[in-house]
Amino acid sequence: MISEKYKLISVIIPCFNSGKTIKRTINSVKNQSWDKKEIILVNDGSNDIETLKILNSFKNDSLVKLINQKNKGLSAARNKGVNFSSGDYLFFLDSDDWIEENALEELFFNIQNERKCSYVFMDCFLEGKSKGRRKKIFNLFEQMFINQIPYSIFIPRKVFIEHGFYDENMNLGYEDWELNIRLASRNVFGKSISKPLFHYNVSDSGMLISKSIRNHIKIWKYIKFKNKNFYKFKNIVNVFYKWRIEESNYPLILVFIWYLMLNYLPEFLMLRTFLFFRKIKFFLKKLI
Repeated sequence: MISEKYKLISVIIPCFNSGKTIKRTINSVKNQSWDKKEIILVNDGSNDIETLKILNSFKNDSLVKLINQKNKGLSAARNKGVNFSSGDYLFFLDSDDWIEENALEELFFNIQNERKCSYVFMDCFLEGKSKGRRKKIFNLFEQMFINQIPYSIFIPRKVFIEHGFYDENMNLGYEDWELNIRLASRNVFGKSISKPLFHYNVSDSGMLISKSIRNHIKIWKYIKFKNKNFYKFKNIVNVFYKWRIEESNYPLILVFIWYLMLNYLPEFLMLRTFLFFRKIKFFLKKLI
């Protein structure tokens, strides 16, 4: 029997002018099969009248803690939500995404069965501008150079706090990537649940398309600099050796070539190469 004190799950939801989608997000959490949960809804300086009306409607909701702050960005909003949370586990969900009704239950029981991994995440369905299921696999060598883990991780609160929260200086996106690398550098690893229980909305105004992709190389270089000991060549080789036989999203030899290109080609050329292969990838998926 699992002790009661481990059952409360805090779902952290930042919101900036997401009035059109926030109700769907909130309802997907409210409708979870897992009873012991709380929603930490962080208003990150929204100035849209309709959004503010919707956010204020949750003031008297017993399941929702509404926190207001000046606009500081996604990382700061998530961190603020964690500071106001009470659960033993955290789950991160953005205000235009949603989850299947058994998602929290699956996440909780999967993490209970893990010994080698400290957090878990799910496969996802792409919605909006892109469609289809995306299988997500944790391979540390691959993760060092290509972000493959969704931001929506399920992690013990004490583990998250111990290792330093999100980097609030990362306003171009991929703050979750830096967190995952920092965790891995301290032997804290994740694992995928091979079930598509998470719906990720892709839009032109979203962080991924509007900022993160076009600043991919710049962001990676920041992550590398911040975790420079982890990215020393000797450690890169060691990680490759340890993870070479594990499942990955791409052949690891191609990832190693990508690493060499990242280090030795000019940034403008690398960005063009990255965007070119990304277009080919999506084109091929539409044909299949």
